[in-house]
Amino acid sequence: MKLILVIDDHRAVRRIAQMILEDEGHKVICAVDGEQGLRMFERASPQLVITDIIMPNKEGIETIMAIRSRGSKTPIIAISGGWRIGNADFLQMARQLAANEILAKPFKPQELAATVHRLLPVEGGEAQRETAA
Repeated sequence: MKLILVIDDHRAVRRIAQMILEDEGHKVICAVDGEQGLRMFERASPQLVITDIIMPNKEGIETIMAIRSRGSKTPIIAISGGWRIGNADFLQMARQLAANEILAKPFKPQELAATVHRLLPVEGGEAQRETAA
């Protein structure tokens, strides 16, 4: 069981992500924006962060940059429904700023689960052995 932090300003997205991830056997904590998410990140030390890009107070790009500026290598999945506005492709920008994966909303439950599995090795699994080498 891994601890995953989900940061999104939409309650429905947080609840759906939490249900999907808990069904996969993970423990999930949620934050409503980047400010709360960073506080929870510092206190709980999750093994994975899933953050929306467009949020009030502290948006996802700032949140990703703040996590990385702390020297953290914690995997990050950036999610967004408003992924392109004009010439700005926010999901690609998030990837360039060190998000490990990106997902456009709405995503299918199996897409989220598969993305999390790619980033979080299963105990004793092949991915675990690769990272230990």
